[in-house]
Amino acid sequence: MLSTMKVHSLWSLLVYIRPYKRLAMWAAVALVVASVNLLLLPVSARYMMDFGFVKDAQNNEFYFVLVAIVSTLSALSTAWRYYLVSWLGERVVADIRSKLFAKILSFDLNQFETIKVGEVLSRLTTDTSLVQQVVGISVSMAIRNVIQLVGAFCMLLVTSVYLTCVFLFSVPAMLIPFYLVMKRQRVLSRIGQDKMALSSSYAGETLFAIHVTQAFTHEPYDNQLFSNSVENAFKAQLKRIRMRSVLTVVVTLGITLGFLLVFWTGSQLLNNEQITRGQLVQFFAYAVILSSALIAMADVMGDVQRACGASERLVELLSMEPSIVTRKDAIEPKVPIQGDISYNNVVFAYPNRPERTVINEVSIQIKSGQNIAFVGHSGAGKTTMLQLLLRFYEAKFGDITIDGIAVDRLPLKTLRGAMSFVPQEVVVFSGTVYENILYGYPEASRAQVLAAGKLALVDEFVANLPDGYDTVVGERGMRLSGGQRQRLAIARAFLRDAPILLLDEATSNLDAKNERLLQKALQKLMKGRTTLVIAHRLSTVKQADQIVFMQHGRVLAVGNHEYLMEHCPEYAYLSNLQFIDA
Repeated sequence: MLSTMKVHSLWSLLVYIRPYKRLAMWAAVALVVASVNLLLLPVSARYMMDFGFVKDAQNNEFYFVLVAIVSTLSALSTAWRYYLVSWLGERVVADIRSKLFAKILSFDLNQFETIKVGEVLSRLTTDTSLVQQVVGISVSMAIRNVIQLVGAFCMLLVTSVYLTCVFLFSVPAMLIPFYLVMKRQRVLSRIGQDKMALSSSYAGETLFAIHVTQAFTHEPYDNQLFSNSVENAFKAQLKRIRMRSVLTVVVTLGITLGFLLVFWTGSQLLNNEQITRGQLVQFFAYAVILSSALIAMADVMGDVQRACGASERLVELLSMEPSIVTRKDAIEPKVPIQGDISYNNVVFAYPNRPERTVINEVSIQIKSGQNIAFVGHSGAGKTTMLQLLLRFYEAKFGDITIDGIAVDRLPLKTLRGAMSFVPQEVVVFSGTVYENILYGYPEASRAQVLAAGKLALVDEFVANLPDGYDTVVGERGMRLSGGQRQRLAIARAFLRDAPILLLDEATSNLDAKNERLLQKALQKLMKGRTTLVIAHRLSTVKQADQIVFMQHGRVLAVGNHEYLMEHCPEYAYLSNLQFIDA
């Protein structure tokens, strides 16, 4: 009833049990003991009925004690099984989530352009919870129910072959619709989970841009779109619920029919003294166990159906491999990176837009310690130049070297560890001011963090916060202004103290006074370091040793401000049009 691919996907996740196979073995022992104890209960009840209530019989109490002992053992073994399999389920899912998150962190930027963050979060939470349900409960329930089905059926035959045949008379009428309903439910389960993931993705996008949503008074439209998305997910899940309800009706009616036939036939056999009361009680008890196991198997199969759909998507994510990784023949520099950078005939097009070249035969030589400013219209390729240096993307042709070593020959940790990056769109996390600065260099001491904060002028606004550096800034830094968030990003760069500094207009959100102060601090940071700046202000451009003017992915001219004003009309036009001398 389950496709080979889906079963294989679920099995691929179940292999996470291997590190805990000893505990899994004990869980299996507990499961078998609990199942056997349950199967012993009807036998002990039979002897209690046949001999425990007989007048003047010796050792009547023995049969009551026997039932009590078997019941106690059954309860203890069931609790033991529940604890072990639940622990195993939680442990395995925790491992899957950790590995999945680590895998997602390794994805390159091109992969993040094709996946939705909200959908990935749904995979991390909802889908892994479904797998946890299977590993922690459903698998053990399935094994227990199989044991009880087989054991109860065998004991039904031992008790009365005739009654067993009567009871099973209704089974064929139940199995055919059971199969058809389960097949349809598998499809509906996958559709419902996909629609729920889409609604989570939409909610994540909206909440991440809440300031834009509110600025454009788009709340009613977003609310309506999300409601429609949730409603579609609800309708898809409702179809699955209806199918499961139909399945329950089919199984229950079939079992009820079987019990009615058994009740009537059993009463005839009892009246004819062909069976004892104890045997009849024993038969009914095993019939209840078999019926309960069959109904439970229907529930388990439903859980497995949903988990197979979830595991298929989890395996898809886990099997994705980033295209940008540390090469096996990577070279670890023998001396610390100095910062000599060379772009040699670099050609690049984004993987999802291969027909459009955004960097076209660019060659630039940057000496260690130089301050280089990239200038040009939006879309000229300035940010892409920094992304290629960080190896967020791979150049299509040509190569980029640092200290004579191609960036793709350096270990990623070494390459990116040699750079401090301050983006224009600052990312602030939901911790404290201190923790956000520490992000730049997690091994730093508190004194180093405070020193970096002072250099980046974080001290000025921290002094007015209730808990100073230990003030929580809110999710995505919502309690801070744009300029304050940008200072945090600059403080990270101070703390990282890397030989190469990448600034994507790091002072764009500061007022003129604070920008001048921060420029002085940045001058200290730039000293002795190779600095690549994407500049939109004349004050930043004039401080550069060399200006690289780019247009449509090409380098039109290189030189200082005065040289370009005289020899590059395009730069002169942009300078007069755009730059603001602050």
